[in-house]
Amino acid sequence: MREQRWFKKILFYYFPRYLRPLSQQHKPINVYYKHLTPEERKSFEWRAYYFLNTTAIEFRGFSGTELINQNAVRYLIASVATQMSLFLTEDCFDAFHRIIIYPDDYYSRITKQYHKGETNPAAGYIILSYPSFRKGFENSTDGINLLLHELAHALWLENKFYDYEIFDPQALEHYQQIAEIELATMRETEDHFLRKYARTNAEEFFAVTVENFFERPAALKSALPHLYQAMVRLLNQDSLKLQS
Repeated sequence: MREQRWFKKILFYYFPRYLRPLSQQHKPINVYYKHLTPEERKSFEWRAYYFLNTTAIEFRGFSGTELINQNAVRYLIASVATQMSLFLTEDCFDAFHRIIIYPDDYYSRITKQYHKGETNPAAGYIILSYPSFRKGFENSTDGINLLLHELAHALWLENKFYDYEIFDPQALEHYQQIAEIELATMRETEDHFLRKYARTNAEEFFAVTVENFFERPAALKSALPHLYQAMVRLLNQDSLKLQS
């Protein structure tokens, strides 16, 4: 019951989503959705519906006593993916056909380590640890969200390895110039707006930036205005305007 109450709160107040896609009777909308135009709302609904119908979202290793509203999780994932990619090409996430959710950190045969999340473009899947997935939505302003992080990896890798463009080439070049400068700055100081994991490499920097762009856009814009504007151009949306 507690699990269902938590997801109901998430479904109604955190991201734009609905218990039954394309159903007028069950379409709770949040601030982000309200800021969309009627045509953008139709696009949002269609993209979320398409994502749900082309992506297998599986729950592995859960016991029968672990009560999880699996449909709510699926709609939550589809809505976040749609929010991230709404103003990009419709090809977004086409290279990923499966999302696997485990009840705890899982062991990767590829890295020989335990992970909270993994994105594999060659196999076309994304893996999530459920406790880390849920924790990302319990605090919506800390800039740490596993789902946003792994979906960001998916978009970045899809753009890198497949024969279609996710991002506008000029916008991507501009972002990379800003990110390269900021990544170098991070490695020279301990005090930085983005958490230390962002300094790992360019891909992790992008994923952490995406987390902050959607979870705390005002703070990101204030601390790193050039990076924020580069993200606005790259994702073709101003997260701050769509959430204020």
